[in-house]
Amino acid sequence: MTESFCGTFKVKEIASAVDVDAVIIGAPFDDKIGIYQEGSAQAPQAIRKASQFFSGQSLQNQSIHQLNVLDYGDIQANLPFEKMTEELSNKVTEIVTKKARPIVLGGDHAIAFGTAKGLTDAKENIDALLWVDAHLDLMNEYPEGKENTRATILRRIIDNKWIKPEQVYFIGTRGHNIGWEEVEFVKKNNMKILSAKDFQEKKKYQKFLEPILKHKKIYLSIDLDVFDPAFMPGLSVPEPGGLSTRELFSLINKLAKNISCLEVVELNPKLDQNELSAKVAAKIVFEFLDYM
Repeated sequence: MTESFCGTFKVKEIASAVDVDAVIIGAPFDDKIGIYQEGSAQAPQAIRKASQFFSGQSLQNQSIHQLNVLDYGDIQANLPFEKMTEELSNKVTEIVTKKARPIVLGGDHAIAFGTAKGLTDAKENIDALLWVDAHLDLMNEYPEGKENTRATILRRIIDNKWIKPEQVYFIGTRGHNIGWEEVEFVKKNNMKILSAKDFQEKKKYQKFLEPILKHKKIYLSIDLDVFDPAFMPGLSVPEPGGLSTRELFSLINKLAKNISCLEVVELNPKLDQNELSAKVAAKIVFEFLDYM
């Protein structure tokens, strides 16, 4: 790690840390299934670099530098899936044990398996998972014969009983890259979806948020393809018709106090333009910390 996130404390261990508010950990990983363009493994460093553009102070009374935020660096880049899961889950468990909130920077969405395992191992008792994503990621295999990819990873998390289907809330779902078996899985398990289109309708949006706001231990996993590509060009799987930056920031602000873990995935710096996407990813972290 060459630079920390926005000048936060760069650390190699957190065992001796006290009164920690949040810890940033990077998971540079690509699932390398040969379908999507690789590049997400470069995202944690790209987000840190983009964070240097910001002072960290907003119109809120609190800035990132008034909090005790540590940057724990990255796990080793492009480990095999099983090893990545082990390394990341151990770090997440360690962070939670310090009573700090993990901020996990992916990597593609397959890293969520490591995050979810770490939260479970730490007995964090997550009571809601917000899957903010253009896609459902509920395929059993994708591509054929591959069970641990960005397109299957939520299915694996549910299979391991780390979260119940009824505790999952999808926000921003849309597009034409959704498998029929995923639609059937959602129907069978009565899972809850606020599509990108419904997000625009105030009454539907407010009604969808009501039960979520009652949860006190939320794991918020944000796949950046939830954004319209106009706001987020640096994506391997872009889906037109997504959310705006202002809409997502507002959602994060509303939920921040109840978020136990924030995860930001799927930035592809190879496809970015003028670091715009990396700056949006960094801004997500600031928006969370402002209202935490």
